Amino acid sequence: MTTGWLPAAESFLDLTSSWGVIRITAHGGKVCACTLPHLAREPRRVFRLAASRCTAAAAADRRALRQAERFLRGLFSGRARLAPAVELPPASPFVTRVWNALLDIPRGATISYGELARSVGCPRKARVVGLACRANVLPLFVPCHRVLAGDGTPGGFSAGLPWKRLLLEKEQHGHG
Repeated sequence: MTTGWLPAAESFLDLTSSWGVIRITAHGGKVCACTLPHLAREPRRVFRLAASRCTAAAAADRRALRQAERFLRGLFSGRARLAPAVELPPASPFVTRVWNALLDIPRGATISYGELARSVGCPRKARVVGLACRANVLPLFVPCHRVLAGDGTPGGFSAGLPWKRLLLEKEQHGHG
């Protein structure tokens, strides 16, 4: 998926997994989008990463994409790795505040949509915070999966709840 704000000459990394292809897009030496295959129900296969294919328009993009790959391989194996630099897309000041607040949630920790709303100065806007999380085009890099419903249930996730459960499991049980 290409979003309207991305340049025409893309640099991308396709990571093949047992759940489908994950596409990471870079521009200007920063990761600017991440597309996950949508999962409406639990996949029958255990999640595994396989081969990758990188097509880069610039050397800085290739470096960013390879760092993104190392980060993701570490994430899915339960080992922390340095995240690549990201470029957030244009958004309203409120949505940008939410995305930046997501970056501050520590690995392995979770908060509720209500707590996130309070942290960005809008205590009665938990549902709007949820919409901002849903609009996140960098779901593996801007950790919206760390936000749960007020009752502790997963809430939602733009690519499907199996992804959210997998990411939370890898972060909460992984050490390194």
